[in-house]
Amino acid sequence: MKRIIFSILFICSLCAISIPSFASLIITPLQAVIEGRERRVQGVLVNNSNTISTYRVEWQQLNQVQGTGGYVEIKDGQDDGKTNLKDFAVFSPRQITLGPREKQTVRVAVRRPADLPDGEYRSHLNFRIIDKQDVDQSRVNLNENERRVKARVMASYSIPAIYRKGEYDVDVTFGQPSFSVNPNNGRMLVNLPVNRSGIHGVIGQIEIFHTPNGGQETMIGSLANANLFTDITQRNFTILSRVTGLSAGTLRVVFSKAEGKAETHYVMAEASFPVAN
Repeated sequence: MKRIIFSILFICSLCAISIPSFASLIITPLQAVIEGRERRVQGVLVNNSNTISTYRVEWQQLNQVQGTGGYVEIKDGQDDGKTNLKDFAVFSPRQITLGPREKQTVRVAVRRPADLPDGEYRSHLNFRIIDKQDVDQSRVNLNENERRVKARVMASYSIPAIYRKGEYDVDVTFGQPSFSVNPNNGRMLVNLPVNRSGIHGVIGQIEIFHTPNGGQETMIGSLANANLFTDITQRNFTILSRVTGLSAGTLRVVFSKAEGKAETHYVMAEASFPVAN
């Protein structure tokens, strides 16, 4: 029998909800956005576990994938000379040790080059938990048919850090929605293409409303992680509704910019679509 323990890396690329919890770590807000004349932003980490945890903070370059909205990691030297936020921004501290329920402020500051063109510059801040329980293989007695594998279990959480230069320039439009059914619970899924143009991206929220013929409007679904960054011009969202079907009427779709505090959110796009029987 072979003793093999795997290293596990969880990367959560996250979006605009107010106070997220990832079992052992709370990060708020879920994005670091610097705009206009601002040069710095800060967030708060909270150790949500019952043990002392140490987190190493590192830059990570994740590019968004057209259509799906997922991410691929870009290693150093693979970005074809593209300027990213990590090229002219700094953060502190670089390592944090927190007891249960303790918190720490993390700061990001921009050192903008004088000739930086207007646009959006993004990298991700990765918070990696350093596991203190590395197996000391020198103390483990193995049979001759067993393998010695040093194991370290890691968990990490990533949030986008963004600097926008120039007048905010992004336009959001909708494609034609389609419908399917969630096989697990029978509730309707709304499949919604969203298009982005302009030199900036957006972290947004989608809300879907239905008005039956002769009836009143009701919100049937919403999605908070509706981010479209400058890597992509189109993303297909799937929103789980609260209903199992729709009667004839109208479907109204709203896309709001949902970065930072709720009072700063505002509608960027709205469209209505007919629903047939």
